[in-house]
Amino acid sequence: MFVSPAPVRFALTQRDDSRRGGITVLMAFVLPMLALLAAFCINLAQMQLVKTELAIATDAAARAGGRAFSEEQTVEAAKTAARLTAAMNEVAGEPYQLDTDDAANEFEFGVSAQTDGNTGRFYFTKVPTSDVAANLVAVSSVRINGKRTDDSLLGPVPFIFPNTFSIGDFSPVASATAMQVDRDISLVLDRSGSMDWKTYDWPDDADPWGEDSLVSAEDAGIVDLEWRYRNGRPQYIRRVSYNRGYDEYDLYDHAWEEVFGLGPAPNTPWEDLVLAVDAFLRVLDQTPQNEQVSIASYNSHGTLDCWLLDDFDSVRAAVAQLGPNGSTGIGNGMNSGKTAFTHENARPYASKTMVVMTDGNHNYGTEPNTVAQQMMSSSNLNIQTVTFGGGADQETMQEVAVTGLGRHYHADSGDELVSAFEEIANNLPTILTN
Repeated sequence: MFVSPAPVRFALTQRDDSRRGGITVLMAFVLPMLALLAAFCINLAQMQLVKTELAIATDAAARAGGRAFSEEQTVEAAKTAARLTAAMNEVAGEPYQLDTDDAANEFEFGVSAQTDGNTGRFYFTKVPTSDVAANLVAVSSVRINGKRTDDSLLGPVPFIFPNTFSIGDFSPVASATAMQVDRDISLVLDRSGSMDWKTYDWPDDADPWGEDSLVSAEDAGIVDLEWRYRNGRPQYIRRVSYNRGYDEYDLYDHAWEEVFGLGPAPNTPWEDLVLAVDAFLRVLDQTPQNEQVSIASYNSHGTLDCWLLDDFDSVRAAVAQLGPNGSTGIGNGMNSGKTAFTHENARPYASKTMVVMTDGNHNYGTEPNTVAQQMMSSSNLNIQTVTFGGGADQETMQEVAVTGLGRHYHADSGDELVSAFEEIANNLPTILTN
């Protein structure tokens, strides 16, 4: 029997329409579920992103606060640095804001230590901020408690799709602790001949070789004067000789202090350096960390004058045994200072710092920046440099500091030299412990 195709086409059309109706019903059920799932996933991704942003902002703030506290040793300096750094980072599309009020508990100060003193995780012990601010206790760590909660300045973070599963926002938290670490410090000191040269800035009306000055020096037993006489009267001084144990500096010092009343006579650069090293050690005595210091010195050649020691009186005694003479071999001094870090006294977990001081220009042996490059390629340390006086090669020592991931300091006076060494002593390295 022959059947026309029309009924067949009609039957197929009827079956297709019924399927379309079933899909519509299915999609009506599935689409809301897919939309709900998509909103959930987007909110979840938002939560992870904001948590990461908050962790980054908190870490950066802790590092900045820890560094400022190391350099300035004040609570306010740490809070200011951390707050400004936090605001440079966005959390949920807004510059992150830290609350500096002590009651908010977003800033904490304390001590971090390992349970066994050598290895393992660091644990933070809080000290009341008021005690730290009043300098009643020394601390080594700054903790930042970052949060976007109801009691924070910015409040909780609203979801991109609020009210999903009846939740409109979330409250991420993060914390980071910046701890100042122990240091092994190698001081590399210039003892070239120029360190024994004094500079006197005489006023126009002050002449140490004037007759009044010389006569006063003779009365003090510093010089012996030979006069030219005429008609039995002294006419002028023909010759000046120094008595035993005296030299030109003694004459100048006497004129400066006793004849012209200009105050204490200038020090030699070496005398100023001895005072600066003493100030450096006195600062280290007040830090909560355990520092060790070695002394290396150089003229043409370098010497290691004492190993790394935490007995600072012994370090001072080593410096007192030194005296200036010879040329300026800065690189040779750095090589001598480096050997302190390989001695058994060196601690494997202590930060390594080299401080290189000079008042002149390198003129003997290996170039200092070459030595710095060699050291940085094989050792984990930083190099700070200090130049003193108008004759120092600041450009070269700046290059050494850049190579050594450190900082260059320049001092034109003894007081500025002391300040530079004190700042280096206070500038403790920091690490994030959690």
